[in-house]
Amino acid sequence: EPPKKKGGKEGDDDPNEIVLTPGETVVAVSRLGLWAGIFGFACACAYYIGRELIPTKMSPNSVFNSSSAIIRENAQVKRVYGDKIKFYGKDHGGHREGRRNFIEHTQYPSPDDGSNRTRVRFNLEGEFNSAFCFAEVSSEMSSGEFVYILVQDKRSGRVITVADNRAALTAKRLAGGNNESSQALQQLLGGGKS
Repeated sequence: EPPKKKGGKEGDDDPNEIVLTPGETVVAVSRLGLWAGIFGFACACAYYIGRELIPTKMSPNSVFNSSSAIIRENAQVKRVYGDKIKFYGKDHGGHREGRRNFIEHTQYPSPDDGSNRTRVRFNLEGEFNSAFCFAEVSSEMSSGEFVYILVQDKRSGRVITVADNRAALTAKRLAGGNNESSQALQQLLGGGKS
């Protein structure tokens, strides 16, 4: 009877079994690690691209689109800048060729109420003048509502307030969620409609 291998059974000897040398093992593990790294990098890229492009209410492009629509309908903005208004992202100066669709933005947690906020800055160009536009949204507000929308003239620095709910948010925070107290504080702070 032939001797048995340690820990093995009879018939374990497979003539087609691949036996790797230590050098081949290192190559195989390195190749596996490289492919795992490439896969991880591709997943991270897909996540960040999706986060920027998928239109949630907090995404910079959504804030840009909805705030520019509100600014376009504002009577005071129409009077100062004209009816033919166009909006675009970061301008790199001069008359360079190329797209201007990068929307400068900052996403941060609010120190006041702890909500997530997205603040955007973009450009407005009208028939008569041009301006910077600023808009901010909060995760605590419903879709289509803004913390503020401001338009600042590039030449004079004059600011047109299109929407400003900062006083209402402060009143809501101070009232602690009580609707009656919130309305009273909004009236006191000037955020309520009379």
